[in-house]
Amino acid sequence: MKLSKDVIIIFLIGFGLYANTLTHQYALDDKIVITENQFTKKGFAGIPELLTTDVFVGFYGTDKNLVTGKRYRPLSLVTFAIEYAIFGENPFVSHLINVLLYAFTGVLLYILFLKILPDRNNNTTFWTTAFVTTCFYITHPLHTEVVANIKGRDEILTLLGALGALYYTLKYLDEKKKKTIILASVCLFLGLFAKENAITFLLIIPMTVHFFTAHKLKENLQAFVPLFGVTLLYIVIRFTLLGIPDTQDATELMNNPFVGASDADKFATIFHTFGKYMYLLVWPLDLTHDYYPFQVPIISWSDYRAWVPFIITLMLIGWSIRGLWTKKPTFYAFLFYLATFSIVSNVVFPIGSFMNERFMYIPSIGFAMFVGIGVSHGLFKHFKPEVKTRPIFRALTIIVLIGFSLKTISRNKAWESDLVLSTTDVKISTNSAKANMSAGLSLITKAQAESNKAVRRTDLVQAITYLNKSLSLYPTYIQPMLLLGNAYFELEDYANSLIYFEACLQRSPGYSYAVSNIRYVGELSEKNGDVNMALKSYILLAKYVPDYGIYLKLGEIYGRDLQDFNSALSNILTANQLKPKDIEVLNNLGIVYSRMNRYDEAFSAFNQVLELNPNHASTLLNIGITYSMMGQEEKAQTFFDRAISIDPRLKPK
Repeated sequence: MKLSKDVIIIFLIGFGLYANTLTHQYALDDKIVITENQFTKKGFAGIPELLTTDVFVGFYGTDKNLVTGKRYRPLSLVTFAIEYAIFGENPFVSHLINVLLYAFTGVLLYILFLKILPDRNNNTTFWTTAFVTTCFYITHPLHTEVVANIKGRDEILTLLGALGALYYTLKYLDEKKKKTIILASVCLFLGLFAKENAITFLLIIPMTVHFFTAHKLKENLQAFVPLFGVTLLYIVIRFTLLGIPDTQDATELMNNPFVGASDADKFATIFHTFGKYMYLLVWPLDLTHDYYPFQVPIISWSDYRAWVPFIITLMLIGWSIRGLWTKKPTFYAFLFYLATFSIVSNVVFPIGSFMNERFMYIPSIGFAMFVGIGVSHGLFKHFKPEVKTRPIFRALTIIVLIGFSLKTISRNKAWESDLVLSTTDVKISTNSAKANMSAGLSLITKAQAESNKAVRRTDLVQAITYLNKSLSLYPTYIQPMLLLGNAYFELEDYANSLIYFEACLQRSPGYSYAVSNIRYVGELSEKNGDVNMALKSYILLAKYVPDYGIYLKLGEIYGRDLQDFNSALSNILTANQLKPKDIEVLNNLGIVYSRMNRYDEAFSAFNQVLELNPNHASTLLNIGITYSMMGQEEKAQTFFDRAISIDPRLKPK
């Protein structure tokens, strides 16, 4: 089949706009689906597990239902597993596939627009409604989060599947060939397997038939039934594998931004985000991947930012309903926007975030149609004479498309890496606790790999600034607490690092990362001869983690380093209570009793060790030392000889 130049141009525009992402690294949630996903990294062998588990399981290791509802989106992960099997960790290949898929999406969208949006104004090829509308879509900067972030492939595949279902449904109704409706059903099924958002096309497809074709209701329903059937099949598979999702709202602020808000304020804030989406569609200047608390404020209905978008939304709903009778393409554009946006709007069910720019990836088709229809012919009804206004509107269109394109190319640069993304977007999401936390994390990671001490210190100080901002916004946010401890540790300010690690334990007793970090501070301090800091670390651990090993460490430090045998004995006895008959504990208990001249108790402890292990060389040596302290050198030498015969390393040099 020979490709027309307009199709080639659409493809090249889509590819060219994102070509600068091909050298990018993995970023943001790519670790969840690729680099740290145990199933993806198995390659082909991991595909069965990807097809039968929640999307988070491969990363977290358990069914991690972080937000309301489960996440069954295996298709994109399967593609990542195939890539991993063939190419290993290769972000270039993954980015290339995303860009190619996006360019192909533009072509498919253009082909569909040619079918449903015939030109009404005798425009040349590149000014037809279909071409202009497609250009508005593929150049729009809001799509950068989907295309430039490899993980966004789930959105791309969802739209491709849904558009494929629409294309083949229209073809089936024209040709009445069964294979085309089968292909339509397969496309929708794959779209659903990429992401559940494709379900909105159960409304979009029949509405498209209604608005733009002469097919009767009966024919429309005949085409709809198979699509509905595969959707039911998808739902059955999803529920069978994952179970019925929990409908209770998440209680952690970062997974449910409306925690603590009244229902009235919640919905006022939701409509505020509707307004922000509308603004970004028209003026996509300050883009960010992060709209977590408190970047979007909780507002009430007294705020115009709630009721103005609410009124506009009601108007769009009204025009959409009116379009059922008038069949005006503009009203279809409104319906398309509302229908595909509904599932990610926080109105139908909570999505775990205030908003995300990637949620406009499919709804923005409706916006592109609205603008494209207006530019190609709609505006000329209101601005006459057409012969004078047409050049003005075309010039403005070119300016907007160039502006969109330049912004897209520029915005892509932010997705180069986690470091670039986080430090770029924190300047936009200044009031997001998560954005500030992410910037701090990226700078700590950078500092850890930095050999220049001055640069390293500068990065760490900047990280602390961001992390303090995060905590000031959300004082009980455990991640920045931990990271502040890490940052101060990297600065070798162990006292401050312990303050923040303890804050983590106060927030979440037993928090494993804080526990291991405090233990490491203690071990490193011991190694460096900083007995006081080591002691402080282990005392802190003992306060929150009743582990015998911690008390044993405390006993060793008190006895060996500080000669405080009473404190040493107290801690080792506690260790013995927590883990009776432990050889190391009993051996140390005997040593402390021996140093306190409590010889009978020392021998009792040592003998318990020998009952468990008659050839425990260290204990035999300690018995010899105890006899020597008692002045019984002959007995002492007997035990020295036995110990050395078992472990020659104990022989004095």
